[in-house]
Amino acid sequence: MSKGFLDCIPEESHVYETLQALVEQCKIVIFSGLPGVGKSLYINAFKELAAREQVKLSVIQWDVARKAFETDEIISQFPTEDGMVHNGLKLMAGKWLMDEVQLWISEHDEDEEVLLIEAPLVGHRFIELIVPQTDAILENYLSHDVVQVVMPIPTKVVRKKIEAERNRQVKEDAQEWSGAKPSVMLILWKMTCEIANSFGKDIDTSGQPDYDPEVYEFVFSEILKHRNFVPLIIDEVFKVPVVDEAELHGDDSLKADSDTANYYADLVKEMYTSEQIDKIVEGWYVT
Repeated sequence: MSKGFLDCIPEESHVYETLQALVEQCKIVIFSGLPGVGKSLYINAFKELAAREQVKLSVIQWDVARKAFETDEIISQFPTEDGMVHNGLKLMAGKWLMDEVQLWISEHDEDEEVLLIEAPLVGHRFIELIVPQTDAILENYLSHDVVQVVMPIPTKVVRKKIEAERNRQVKEDAQEWSGAKPSVMLILWKMTCEIANSFGKDIDTSGQPDYDPEVYEFVFSEILKHRNFVPLIIDEVFKVPVVDEAELHGDDSLKADSDTANYYADLVKEMYTSEQIDKIVEGWYVT
């Protein structure tokens, strides 16, 4: 029998205990954070633990859900540049997400089902979950302790090992890799330090700043101030039982069909100019 994701996390570890508590106590669990912190591992381990506990899951993952908006028609108007998702597409996916979450709550609030969401947040990737909602009922639900935002925070030693493994796994010109490439991981960490400075830190960002878990937690504790934030400290490397990167991203994620994707594309075009779209996305961390 092949080894699962959950099997590589010792039951006596605080990581396992945290995942188990989330399965048992929450209605919505959101995994968030920068690339290269192990989100995919913990999401898959959470799925396996839920299955073991016979807890039914609905799943929404950014990398799967946003691809539904990459139709030929939408991409022709909101083109990908340098491998980066267009800002307008981020807004489409976010608006779809919030309608989907509100519908899910109305259908499953009274049953035992759990909604699992992978929301990177960084760069306006499903940040809508985190900002205060104008709908008071929805905001009250998302700020309740049945909704938890989990952020794996590796120590310096673990992060260095993750970076080395990512460099081994993927080349900068790779076409099939759906996660962040090594250079993007560095860019996003530098951006995190710049955000930390906007929140009052004084980090030298003239070069490439070193990864610091304390800075990481500080930045996202501020961004997540309206939600229940669970910093998941990762102080050991768990060997992932996977040979193909695609195995980390299941095909069970909820996603928009083409008509729905086009509806949200039209909505974004009606609501915002290109300049307004860019301004909204650039200020994603101001919640």
